Amino acid sequence: MTKVSLIIPSFEVGGTESSFIRKANFLKNTDFIPEMVYWTEGGELRKNLDSSINIVKLNASSLWQLFFQFINYFNKSKPKIIHTPTFMVANIALIARIFSSHKPKIIIGARSDFDSVCKASKNYFDELKLRKLSQFLYPKSDRIVAVSKGVKNSLLASLDIEDSKIEVIYNGILTKKHRDNYEKPNHPWFVSKEICLISSIGRLSPEKGIYELICAFREALKLNSNLRLLIIGEGDEEKKIRKYLNDYSINDFVEIISFRDDYYSYLSNADIFVLNSYYEGMPSILVEATSTDAAIISTNCKHGPSELLNGVDNCRLIEVNNENQLIDAINHFSRIRKIKRKKIEHLHEFNIEEYMSKYLKLLRELII
Repeated sequence: MTKVSLIIPSFEVGGTESSFIRKANFLKNTDFIPEMVYWTEGGELRKNLDSSINIVKLNASSLWQLFFQFINYFNKSKPKIIHTPTFMVANIALIARIFSSHKPKIIIGARSDFDSVCKASKNYFDELKLRKLSQFLYPKSDRIVAVSKGVKNSLLASLDIEDSKIEVIYNGILTKKHRDNYEKPNHPWFVSKEICLISSIGRLSPEKGIYELICAFREALKLNSNLRLLIIGEGDEEKKIRKYLNDYSINDFVEIISFRDDYYSYLSNADIFVLNSYYEGMPSILVEATSTDAAIISTNCKHGPSELLNGVDNCRLIEVNNENQLIDAINHFSRIRKIKRKKIEHLHEFNIEEYMSKYLKLLRELII
């Protein structure tokens, strides 16, 4: 049996964390032994991990400490393969392998456009450090899994990596059987036929554009008082967002709830779904939105949304950080409401079984 270590910062709600937990649960029933590794306390996603899977907590509160903890973990636990999130954590793991006597194969998960992530660094020095380290270290990884063709192309354009080393595996979404387990939310906004309900699901952090969505919603509300906005998510910007709601007295029109397992029932029963991100790779929540009849408004990030939504009806791509286009799209779809979406031919590529099959094939190739 071959040990595969899946490394995440914490069990907090997030796309990377959810994806890695799904991988671990899947690998439990194969000829691989999954092990979850993390270093930051907290997170409700831990309950989604199969109780039989071993969990290792590293004692690290800084990147420097994480480097030494990785070396110790590699030598002590001796995983055959490790799978890390992108960029700085992956870079630290790659450096740690150089100094470790046990040298596992390293897979990097690439979920976002490389250039956009670098530019989102706190300052110029951090951006330069991330770029230079990645340019030197990424080619030393054993495989990179990109969540979209666009993400793969961004890595090829920015880093000296062989094309064959980067594999595109789209995020797998919930199966229809799993989605159908959830009942319609018990919330008055889902009952009224007069209300036009907008949903947005994601981390409350600057790059997700939730604050900007609320600003645009307030303007759209002036034209249509039947609009309501339901946000599912948590994050650093929650305090700032709630202050805005109080300052402009729109608490009765906007509700923020913590992430929940039955989020799909909220997504599928809303009239409009909005993804207002500044950058993405291939957002799983957008893929899931295409399996509903909700109208879709998405920013045309560098990669991901345009690749997915090409040929999809009842949706609109808008410029990043363009409030007027967002307001116009909300007003447009609030007038026409739900229209049954035609079958999307390429949605089968995002099937969870397809996703796991490709991932398993990749792991087996690495141990040959």
